[in-house]
Amino acid sequence: MPFEKNDFILIDYIATIKETGELIDTTIADVAKKHKKYSEGKVYEPLLVILGEHRVVEGLEEELAKMNIGEEKTIEVPPEKAYGRRDPNKVKLMPLRNFTKRGIYPKVGEVVEINGVPATIRNITGGRVIVDFNHPLAGKTIVYQVKVIKKIEDPLEKVKYLLHRRLKNIPPDKFIVKIVEGSLRVEMPKEAYLIDNIQYVKQTVVKEIEKYVSIAPTVEFVEKYTIKLPEVQHVPEKKVEAKNTG
Repeated sequence: MPFEKNDFILIDYIATIKETGELIDTTIADVAKKHKKYSEGKVYEPLLVILGEHRVVEGLEEELAKMNIGEEKTIEVPPEKAYGRRDPNKVKLMPLRNFTKRGIYPKVGEVVEINGVPATIRNITGGRVIVDFNHPLAGKTIVYQVKVIKKIEDPLEKVKYLLHRRLKNIPPDKFIVKIVEGSLRVEMPKEAYLIDNIQYVKQTVVKEIEKYVSIAPTVEFVEKYTIKLPEVQHVPEKKVEAKNTG
């Protein structure tokens, strides 16, 4: 049966540009290698999608809601439901010195950040730079080959996957999640202890738990350290011989 808003599902997908067949992204390592788009640092695995969260493009999310567990489907998503149509007003001409005075020496095709907004360098000529603020995939029809792998039903498993998508290099089962005395307790694996932004991750996940899971009024994060206690030396008792005083 079709899924509902806030359902947690895992999907595998292959995303390509319809016009060229170029691979944009995939969850499958062998496909990435075949297209010479494999990245060593990337974790290739089914993607968590929370329906209604809008973390995937609109056209894909709409079709996923109509699918069933185990179903495979090819979905064509037009620009207006993917990354938008190209807007010529988002192409700007800027002086090269605006970049160089900030220590930036732009190259054609490079993506730079301008006032917090990513932009693509389209051309550099005569001390001027043509900058495109359109999304790189704006105007493209995206083709998704999708398979729904699983629907996550267990609330505790949902929490594991919320943590995992923020900490991709730590498998979901490494997080020990349980209800203890009415509180949701998360025992963090050692791999997470020294991650730079771990406090931000925890705060973000707590907000997501409140929104999508909400099974306890409090959330506890536990770190466990094993310490080696000194060995207790056993001192044998001395035998005292009774003296004959007779």
